[in-house]
Amino acid sequence: MSYLSNFERSFSEHTLAVIEEYSGTYDATLLINCLLGLLVVPKETVLNAIPDTPLSELKKWGIEPASIRDPGRSRGTKDPDPKTLRGLVANLRHSVAHFRIQPVPKEGEVNAFEFRNDRGLNAVISLSELREFVKKLSAHLKTQ
Repeated sequence: MSYLSNFERSFSEHTLAVIEEYSGTYDATLLINCLLGLLVVPKETVLNAIPDTPLSELKKWGIEPASIRDPGRSRGTKDPDPKTLRGLVANLRHSVAHFRIQPVPKEGEVNAFEFRNDRGLNAVISLSELREFVKKLSAHLKTQ
């Protein structure tokens, strides 16, 4: 495997390829691993590349707005508005990085994940929404 001189772009391309090519029984685990890689590893690059799109337009990114029960709050003036896509990505990053994730249901075959953090985020995102979000996020980041 090789990377381009822009590591973040290459990483996003590889993540997109992995998510599109995988078809196995560990789909839910793969999605969380992809989110971990896309949101946590290149923190500054990811957050700066995400538009301030309102959450009402979240469906364009693969997630139903109703899946976000509470977008949470900002900690300070430097944090993005949690009612935007950029704010959601920041809060998802915080949730994933601190492993504040629970499978839904808690036992048996997973059909969604619940994301929470100490900033008030409460989101239950289905696997199909999460898969689409990871694809869209990967595709968006590889163009940045």
